[in-house]
Amino acid sequence: MSTKRQGGPVDSERLAAELARGLAPLYVVVGAEPLLAYEACDAILAAARAADYREREVLTVEQGFDWSRLALAASTDSLFGDQRVLELRIPGGKPGVEGARALEDLTGRLGGSTIVLVSLPGLENATLKSKWFSGLAAAGTVVMTEPVTRERLPAWIQGRLAAQGHAASQDALMLLAERTEGNLLAALQEIRKLALLHPAGPLSEAMVREAVVDVARFDIDDLAVALLAREPARFERTLRGLQEGGAALPLIVWSLAESLRGLTRAAGALAQGRALPQALREARVWGPRQALIEKHARRIPLEVAQAALVDIARVDRVSKGMEALADPWDVLLQLGVRFMRGAAGERSMIESR
Repeated sequence: MSTKRQGGPVDSERLAAELARGLAPLYVVVGAEPLLAYEACDAILAAARAADYREREVLTVEQGFDWSRLALAASTDSLFGDQRVLELRIPGGKPGVEGARALEDLTGRLGGSTIVLVSLPGLENATLKSKWFSGLAAAGTVVMTEPVTRERLPAWIQGRLAAQGHAASQDALMLLAERTEGNLLAALQEIRKLALLHPAGPLSEAMVREAVVDVARFDIDDLAVALLAREPARFERTLRGLQEGGAALPLIVWSLAESLRGLTRAAGALAQGRALPQALREARVWGPRQALIEKHARRIPLEVAQAALVDIARVDRVSKGMEALADPWDVLLQLGVRFMRGAAGERSMIESR
């Protein structure tokens, strides 16, 4: 086991370098910016897996939460003697009197073969100065995720583009920043879309403007709305409109896959008896898709969602020329029809061709 004690707050942008120096026994992620908070938690979990922390236990603090579960989980060794991660999520940000005592007690149980990860939303200054939070900060590493300001957004976009092999002109960066200001998730989605539309290399303002205009004009996200609402006429009309307008098929496939992936995870969690809000958090579903999936997850069978996710992967391979099947636009339409019929017991229409 390679762990270290680390005091003082760490900016989320410096977290990777901090993790490379070794793991702390406790991490506290404060999520003033939800997207960065999710990414910070994922980075910590990935570093733990790389260090052979094989088990993970998740506790989510909701109304009526039994805080004795935290003490039990923190003091219980793995059944198989493996190193493990204990993840405590406090979405409300206020543990209450009993929770505060439990968190103060937690600092005395750190070490051994368990790493503790506590995730919190953005906190007020009074909470940051509370006894329970100060105790956590003194015992481990606090990761602060601050909102990306308008002034910092172009540089943030530039860094994310560079990570996927793109370089953009200053005009292109400013255009993206103007279109996504105040919505970091939207900025990330636009960056990922550019990766689907253009190979690695320089991006001009014209390339960025064309991609953004296409999204606005053809409303790709409306396909997922029609699909989950089971509106076949609307789905076909939107899909054909995108095709005739020259929209990029890989972009459409990516958008639908994101919605289907979130739906499958949420439906799977519901099938296991977990509450939908918890299921959505565990599925890492947030932003505009959260309301969409929350509206439909309860009435779409898990088997139907899983089958559609398998089919969309095949459409992706067809669209990239990796499989020789019928016109991928027609295959995508068939996927939508099959999903909306809810034929959970039938074979995939793609497989039957």
